[in-house]
Amino acid sequence: MKRISILFLAFIALPFVSLSQNSQGKTDDMGRVALTAFVPEQAEGIPASARQLLQGKMQQIAVQNGIGGSGSNPRFFIVPMVNVLTKEITPTAPPMHALTLEFVFYIVDASSQTIFSQTSITVKAVGASEDKAYIAGLKNLNVKAGQFKGFVETGKTKIIEFYNSQCDVIMKGAQALAGQKKYEEALFGLLSVPDVCRECFDKCMDLSVDIYKQYANYKCTEYMSGAKAAWAAMNSDKAAEFLGKITPDMECYPQAVQLTEEITQKMLADGANVWTFKMKQYDDSVDKEKLMIQAGKDVAVSWAYWGASANFNWDWNWLYKK
Repeated sequence: MKRISILFLAFIALPFVSLSQNSQGKTDDMGRVALTAFVPEQAEGIPASARQLLQGKMQQIAVQNGIGGSGSNPRFFIVPMVNVLTKEITPTAPPMHALTLEFVFYIVDASSQTIFSQTSITVKAVGASEDKAYIAGLKNLNVKAGQFKGFVETGKTKIIEFYNSQCDVIMKGAQALAGQKKYEEALFGLLSVPDVCRECFDKCMDLSVDIYKQYANYKCTEYMSGAKAAWAAMNSDKAAEFLGKITPDMECYPQAVQLTEEITQKMLADGANVWTFKMKQYDDSVDKEKLMIQAGKDVAVSWAYWGASANFNWDWNWLYKK
C-alpha cells in the first residue's frame, strides 16, 4: 500500500483566527479553515512534468477564494483526478496530440477519508506530445471560473459542520490515543480543530493541556533515564543534552535539578572548570498554561510533518484505485 510522501508539505493554508462565537454561515468564518493543495502519487495518469503545475493551479484556486496563506494543519486537502475524455492525433504537419481533459477536484479529510466537496471542469489541450498537451491543458485551466467559489465554500462549510458534530468523538479519540501513549497524534487531532468552531475548540484546547502534561511527563522519564545513563558513564556533555530537554512543567524537573547540582559538585571536586550548564526556568510573569498550549502545538506540528505524512492512506477504492 502506497503512503503519502513527506514531501507533500509544500502546501498553502490559512492560520486559525479567534472568534467570539461559532457561526457556520459567514464567509469570514469559513476563511479560518486550513486547506492543503496536493497531488497524491495515487492520482495516476498525470505526467510527472505536469504535477507541480497542477498543484500550483489548485493553490491559485484557494488564493482566488480567500484561503491563501501559511499554516500547519495538513489534514484537509484539495486533491485532483484527471480523466482523458478524448485523445487523437491531428492530421497536421507535424502531427499533434489533441486531448479533452476533465479535471475533477475534491476537498477531502485525508484522516477519515471523507469527501466534503467536488467539482469538475473540462479543457481542450494540444501539444507536440501527450505530456505537453497535458501541460497546455493546465495552462488553459481558468482558476477564476465561478464554480470554484461554491466548491471551496461548500467544502469549508462541511469541514466546520464535521467538527461541530464530531467534537465528542474527536476528544474521545484523543484520550484513547493518549492511553496508548500516542500523545503526538492525540495533540495533532485536538489542535487541528479550527477556532471558528468555538465551543469544540475551547474543549479541545483544555484537553490538549492535560494530554500535553501526560506527554511531557512521559518524555521527562525518558530524558532522565538518558541523563543518568550518560552521567554513569561520566559523559557530562551527553547528560547535559538530555537535561536540557527537561522543562519546569515536567514532574521530574526537581530530580533533574538535583542531578545537575550533583554533576556540578563532582566536576568542581575533580578540579574541572565550572560547569556552565543550568536548568531551564520559567519567567513567573509568563502564563504557564499558554506556554504549555504552545508546546503542545509544537509537538502537533512536528507530528503533522513526520507522523501524519506516514499515516495518511490515499488508496481509496472509490477515489484512487490501487
